Amino acid sequence: MSDDLAKSPISYVVDTAVGVIFEVWDGTVTASDLSQFWRDYLSDPEVLEVRTTLVDLRKATIKITGNEMRDLVSSVVQPALGSRTWRTAIVVDRPVQYGVSRQYQVFAEYYSTDCIFYETDEALAWLLKPQRTRFPSHPE
Repeated sequence: MSDDLAKSPISYVVDTAVGVIFEVWDGTVTASDLSQFWRDYLSDPEVLEVRTTLVDLRKATIKITGNEMRDLVSSVVQPALGSRTWRTAIVVDRPVQYGVSRQYQVFAEYYSTDCIFYETDEALAWLLKPQRTRFPSHPE
């Protein structure tokens, strides 16, 4: 983990035994924070191997506009992923968290299958349930 990531309001742990990345957003998160986080995160070989994430936004105050999210997905995430696909369960408890999550879901639909939850147990169960891929031309 880089020094920048250590100071980030976003942290993660890769659980290779379970096959899930557990990501937590805590505090105020800006587009700049997310940009730096994604650059570091998407350079982690374990992250790129697992590509299944449970994101907990419940402690976050998100200060990212729709335009900023769209730009970050297209300029940071898509180039880093190439043809790889992803699955993400997002846990929220406030309307703004849900709204930002829906924006991400729309912008990321090319490479990611996402679902939004209010309960962590349900989110993890969804991630661990075998699913047919939406991306037949991109084997997982």
